[in-house]
Amino acid sequence: MARASKLSGINISNDLDEEISEIQITSVISNKYAGVESPGLGWLATGWNYATDLRYVDTTVSDESLGNWFSREIFTGTQMIKAGERGHIECQPWFNEKYRHYWMFKCNIGGKRFKINKNNAQCNLWDVDASSAPSFVLHIVEGSTVRLTMVMKSGSDYFTMEEY
Repeated sequence: MARASKLSGINISNDLDEEISEIQITSVISNKYAGVESPGLGWLATGWNYATDLRYVDTTVSDESLGNWFSREIFTGTQMIKAGERGHIECQPWFNEKYRHYWMFKCNIGGKRFKINKNNAQCNLWDVDASSAPSFVLHIVEGSTVRLTMVMKSGSDYFTMEEY
């Protein structure tokens, strides 16, 4: 049985040519199962779960029933991180590997507001991630597109950022 665990902060790496500031990270534990606990059904049941549970999770909605989540935490970083430097946000987001995990990341880049380009950026956490500090890396791809790559002990995922 999976249990609730927490991270030990989040490292921020600014691989951009401009400073970043006013960081806001939203961490959401959704109502959607990440997998199943039945060892007999394994990946087949997990695939079925992902294929049939089409509920939309929204990290930006403050009402948990409308957002399809049961835990939502918002963390802010007040420091400015210069181009090419790193920072750390002291926080301990909760997670449970039994449930899918969603994120929202917002910040100022060179004085302009940016956020992940969707409200349901999924990057699950697993028990192996407990007590670790994942890295969130901002960098440029394809000429001028800002990308956020989330690197956990258990794996990584990336999301496009947009100005808003």
